[in-house]
Amino acid sequence: MRIADVKAQPTSFPVPPGQSVTLGIGRAVKRDAVVVKVTTDDGLVGYGEAHHGRAPGAVAHLVNTTLRQLVLGLDATDVVGVWARIYKMQLGSHGLGAATAIGMSGIDMALWDIRGKAVGWPLYRLLGGSSRPIPAYAGGVSLGYQEPAALVEEAGALVAAGYRALKLRIGDSPARDLARVGAVRKAFGDELVVLTDANTGYTVEDARQAMPGLDAYGVGWLEEPFPAHDHRSYRTARGFGRVPLAAGENHYTRF
Repeated sequence: MRIADVKAQPTSFPVPPGQSVTLGIGRAVKRDAVVVKVTTDDGLVGYGEAHHGRAPGAVAHLVNTTLRQLVLGLDATDVVGVWARIYKMQLGSHGLGAATAIGMSGIDMALWDIRGKAVGWPLYRLLGGSSRPIPAYAGGVSLGYQEPAALVEEAGALVAAGYRALKLRIGDSPARDLARVGAVRKAFGDELVVLTDANTGYTVEDARQAMPGLDAYGVGWLEEPFPAHDHRSYRTARGFGRVPLAAGENHYTRF
């Protein structure tokens, strides 16, 4: 079963003004996506999604040109072999590093979709998992910078919907961030799991000021206070408090 075609489709639509959210990486004014379709020579079709990288058209073009040419004709069930081919010819040499990894992720998902369809199994079973409930938190592009009372109101609707964990967007300033976290903690008590995400908006000094307060409010984690590659700042911030530092979504490849 060989890869016969690869097609990426970029999409983008504006966020209504009243629903725009401000967070550590700016104000969300649109939502983007890149959907990747892989077709095999025997007619199976798999779908994946590549991150848009704030440039969905560019990511889709890379998939539809360079990456497509690299994988056409390869075994559609050999996800490791496809990964190795792209790594050798693009990521490991002179290619567009982050963009290649982003585009490759959509192809990879589509190939796993094909593998599941080929054997008639849901993907969780193919990966060795089982069907069981797991805890979920409410977050996404929401719960951003706003007055504490407005944030509590937004959080209240999510708690009423059944969520027992929320991820708040911080990275504004330590004082304003702690005021918002404190308002949510006061409104919903210790039973609510409160998580935070700075979206790389903090400096080391910001983290030094914020982390003791996050500890005091029982925050479950502080996600991405710094850019993914800034290992020194992560090492330094470990000593500022007990709240765990979370990172990883902006790292590329297994290396």
